[in-house]
Amino acid sequence: ATRLIPVSIYWGHQPDRALSLWKVLLSDQWASTSKFRKILCIALTRRHILVHFGDPLDVDELTNDLPSAALKTKRIHRLLRRHFKSQKQSIIGPDLSHRRTLLDELLAAPAVDAAIMTVAEASERPRHRVAAQAYRYASEIASDQSYRVIRFFSIILTWLWNRLYNGIEVSHLERVRAVSDNAEIVYVPCHRSHIDYLLLSYVLYHNGLALPHIAAGINLNLFLVGPLLRRAGAFFMRRSFKEDLLYKAVFDEYIHLLLSKGYSLEYFVEGGRSRTGGMLTPRPGMINMTLRGYYRDHHRDIQFVPVYFSYERVLEISSYLDERKGHQKKTESLRDLFGVFRYFKLDFGQVSVNFGEPISLEQFLSMRVDSDLEMIEPDKHKAICRELGHHIVQGINAAIPVNPTQILATLFVHAGHLEIPEERLRRQLRFLTTLIEADQISSIFDQSDAQIIDYFLSTSGAERQLRDGEPMITITPGGLIDMRYYSNSVTHLFVLPSLIANRLIQEPMIDPEPFFDQLKVLAPLLNAICFSKLAPSAERINELLEIFDYKTEDQQVSSARVDSPLASDLIQIAGIIEPALKQIALACALLKVKPDLLDDLATINERIKTLTITTTAFNPEDLILTERLIQMLSQTQPINDRKAQDNANWIKPQAALATLISEAGQTDLQHLALDLIKENIQSAATTR
Repeated sequence: ATRLIPVSIYWGHQPDRALSLWKVLLSDQWASTSKFRKILCIALTRRHILVHFGDPLDVDELTNDLPSAALKTKRIHRLLRRHFKSQKQSIIGPDLSHRRTLLDELLAAPAVDAAIMTVAEASERPRHRVAAQAYRYASEIASDQSYRVIRFFSIILTWLWNRLYNGIEVSHLERVRAVSDNAEIVYVPCHRSHIDYLLLSYVLYHNGLALPHIAAGINLNLFLVGPLLRRAGAFFMRRSFKEDLLYKAVFDEYIHLLLSKGYSLEYFVEGGRSRTGGMLTPRPGMINMTLRGYYRDHHRDIQFVPVYFSYERVLEISSYLDERKGHQKKTESLRDLFGVFRYFKLDFGQVSVNFGEPISLEQFLSMRVDSDLEMIEPDKHKAICRELGHHIVQGINAAIPVNPTQILATLFVHAGHLEIPEERLRRQLRFLTTLIEADQISSIFDQSDAQIIDYFLSTSGAERQLRDGEPMITITPGGLIDMRYYSNSVTHLFVLPSLIANRLIQEPMIDPEPFFDQLKVLAPLLNAICFSKLAPSAERINELLEIFDYKTEDQQVSSARVDSPLASDLIQIAGIIEPALKQIALACALLKVKPDLLDDLATINERIKTLTITTTAFNPEDLILTERLIQMLSQTQPINDRKAQDNANWIKPQAALATLISEAGQTDLQHLALDLIKENIQSAATTR
């Protein structure tokens, strides 16, 4: 049998460090290139040549149904052209040489033209002036990606990473390669730092993949910086444009054009950088526009690729803590850019970039939509946006590459004091790592316990001190606040272990079957709060009970050894999920008194933020209630012969929490709920 192996050769796009600014001027692209320039490029970028071997093509199998050699040759040529075009798009992106016509095509789109006419009539302005406004909007938004600028950024960023970090660890990039040839790619990373924008493009470029067009806030369109970011692939969007019909139409059409022409996208579904370390509730804006673009043109699938950036030390951590203390957010400026040099003397540890399991939009919609995509009702579309957003952030959280800072931070946050004996810390470190799935542990955990703790000391600001001859690891009160940020990022990994620990603390002898039913009631709510994928199974529960050093006797779970060191750590493990349980308990208590809580949720949350809670059991930040949680709890089951209030979804969760939160804790939460309702009623009366 005859087999053809397609071979693609690209110059100027090689995953090695660029050594010469002259070579930045030379890179492979779609525009026509002279023979002399090709020779020059290959001569000067000989270390930057990428050779890609495609899958073999069986000529006989592909052409055995054709009668003549001419027809067979024609089919093979067509298949090869299609392969090379698809491969080139995957490696260097779509044809950028035609970008100059993109804005004209955008403004000629029916949706934009209709918006121009509507705005012109409503504002009584000439059509050409409104069209000129639309063009200014398009120019403000649109990227102008240039691979020469990208090569320049590659040089600068390689230098920057070498001074800030101990290395960049990349995992599961093969997941992107597996879907990039047959689908449009939308990268959906977590958002922890301004570094995120640069880091993903850097990783993709140095691994031979096309760079995405990146949604960036208009606040980053700074003098000098904005044009460079635009040339590196950023397109800029205003924070809010619901009321601006013309801007919305232009932006919607721009997203549709990018996807329909094969460009990959990158945007942050959280909307902004997380100041707490945990995932933020997804915002539907960009997801909404992506879906609407897909409804119009769905000849190719869209694959959402979750990406997790795991920093051992976040560059902006001090400013985040200031904002959480109530200080006003600082506006980005050039001064901030040059301020990065002051960090060179600090150790920011390692950065891990992990690519999660891609989410096929085609498959996602096929399980939820029976009708024509263009006929989806608005309410159904909104529900799909919310569900897809939640599914994406769960995928991001599932992709987290855990680092030592996050685990040790969790131990300090839930220890209740500022120092832990080193021997105990080592034991607890290994204990927590056994509770996490193996593929979520970064390679640094292959080191010894002593090496990991020494590494933690070098990057976190913690210290080793002697107390009566015993080595203690200590942190400052300010350091403990920092640790809370890193601890929040791994809460979702410990949902089930922490629930089991809570139950064993409240009731050392438990019946596994009712406990399993209890977990099934709470799992959807905890998944909504922590963006976890909790799906409790008897097998996993028994596995964790063994790790906890507990055993099953006569259908009851009891401690195997009361004096076991692992058993003594239950209280510390239980504290990880406690804030989420209190959120659910507070929501249930509020809904019992005020079933229409959703209408006043924003006011209630504002009261929680500003309320001074005297008991140490509460931290206002832990009790902020999400709209999704309240919606899930306030829905009612079919009434039958009982009152609707008796069928409310908060009834069973409240009962399930009875054995997970102490009586004193439940009483405090009920009092807090009444105080919040009382304050809300007084506030509403004053407003009226």
